Amino acid sequence: MTDYRDKERYTHNKNLRLQLSEDRTYYGSSRDVSLTGLFFIPEQHDIEAVIGDRGTLYLRSGEETHSFACQVVRKTLDGLALHITDHPAKFGMAISHDVFHSMLNRMRDKEQE
Repeated sequence: MTDYRDKERYTHNKNLRLQLSEDRTYYGSSRDVSLTGLFFIPEQHDIEAVIGDRGTLYLRSGEETHSFACQVVRKTLDGLALHITDHPAKFGMAISHDVFHSMLNRMRDKEQE
């Protein structure tokens, strides 16, 4: 199987909300992230999505909630591969910011032990 991804993937677990339509909103988490997308693992198993579906991904970072237009590019039994279709640089910055703060919080927690 050909891998068309052009950005390196990183493991980062983040709670997310994916809205594919007014009546299709799913909560879940990320598994792998890159500067242009992520793999979304929904909390529920009966997710109604097909390759090509477009929607909005909501990511909370600190006090802010960011929204990004996205498209389903792959579907597996585990979840959905999402490609960010609008403002990928903003998405990359939000993910980078979140990863940095997660690392900083872990370091602080270890110092307090």
